[in-house]
Amino acid sequence: MSMELIAMLGGSLSGFVMKLIAAQTQSQAAQLESMLKKQGVADDSADRAAKRDGVAGQVVRRTIALCTLFAVIFAPFILAFFNEPVTIEANPTGGIFGFIFGNLFSKGNGWVELQGYVLLPEVRQTMLALVGFYFGSSQVK
Repeated sequence: MSMELIAMLGGSLSGFVMKLIAAQTQSQAAQLESMLKKQGVADDSADRAAKRDGVAGQVVRRTIALCTLFAVIFAPFILAFFNEPVTIEANPTGGIFGFIFGNLFSKGNGWVELQGYVLLPEVRQTMLALVGFYFGSSQVK
């Protein structure tokens, strides 16, 4: 092989490698730009969703939180001063119509009067979720 042929093959090979590296770099740059555009669109959508919530959503959430706090913390102390019983269903039949037609078809005890304040499991679970949310969000700041 002559020197000119070897130089021509070496030059074409190095040109091919450089062109390949440039094409890969350009492809990565285009991919990065596309990802940045997608992230910008996602951020814009999240910002618009946060603005859409408005004051009404905050009022509803705060009302639920205050009612739950009242039911768990203040109501037991306030209702301890009154001597009024709480009436609950002793043997519910369940089902979709158990609340409406429960006493018609059941042979249970019916309604029972209790002295004190009944704290439902749902209220306790709501309180646990509220405490976890507020303490968790305070840890993030």
